Amino acid sequence: MEKNQDNDVIQPEVYEVSESMKLKKHNAVMENTLIEARYNLTVEEQRLVLSTIAMLDNVETAQSGFPMLKIPKKLIIETTGIHEKNYHQIKTALRRLMQRIIEIETIEEDGKRRFKLYQWFSKAEYKEGDSFIEVQFHPDLKPYLLELKQRFTKIPLKQVLQLRSKYAIRLYELLKRYEDTGFRTDYIPELREKLGVKEGEYERFFDFERRVLKPAIKEINEKTDLEVSYEKKKTGRKITHIEFEINSKNAKEGDTTQTTKSPSESIDIQGQKQELKNMSDLWETTIEILANKYNLSENDYNILISYTYAKYKTDTEQK
Repeated sequence: MEKNQDNDVIQPEVYEVSESMKLKKHNAVMENTLIEARYNLTVEEQRLVLSTIAMLDNVETAQSGFPMLKIPKKLIIETTGIHEKNYHQIKTALRRLMQRIIEIETIEEDGKRRFKLYQWFSKAEYKEGDSFIEVQFHPDLKPYLLELKQRFTKIPLKQVLQLRSKYAIRLYELLKRYEDTGFRTDYIPELREKLGVKEGEYERFFDFERRVLKPAIKEINEKTDLEVSYEKKKTGRKITHIEFEINSKNAKEGDTTQTTKSPSESIDIQGQKQELKNMSDLWETTIEILANKYNLSENDYNILISYTYAKYKTDTEQK
């Protein structure tokens, strides 16, 4: 960091991103909690954020905090699709990103949910006629973007920049996290929020599936390194969960290594268990008694937790 002598404000270090940087060979690396966050970005905004995260790979000073990234306009054009003469569109994208909120949910030890709200950037600058823009990630995002040693996911820009739908980009990120596991299960209302579906939009599952889910999966299957299918799971008569099966197209030919994990292992069992424990009657009658009476395996026990959680969530929303 450098101190500005005129006003004693500490200025961030500036890192000039090389115009020749081959972004499509880099990954946007994020801590898994950020992957699972709720936010709503346009296609251009998602591409700009992911590309900027990938630029942190080459930043040697990143361990002390986020530098101000000086990004050549050429790279902005390559990644976002914004035309080089459309200054207004660049300015609009930056202005909107400064206002976008990231919502991260965690489960506390007492079972209560904690919601943390962040911004992507703390500062952004663009001067008409300049050949670059300047952005700095918000310092609160440091645990999610820097010095990551575990619980992180690599999003290859080469894959994600081919996608044209904002839903496809977000779903690809969520599925990429579980590529090694091969399965992922999502509670539908939470999946809608993570994909950036607005409240009141595509409320019927039929519309959500037709306008969001199917087109996103079709695009992912056609353009990326993942092959995805899904099944609809019900709680009672209502569809409450989507169970994804994820296969890598890049698996080496002849590789017989197969995952032995079941779909239940991709569910946040611990988080669901903590929330259900607050509902003592529900917990005692539907899970512990059944598990003990029928001597359930760990896998069946986890599935029971997942579907009890889905029933609890569905009933709560109806009330």
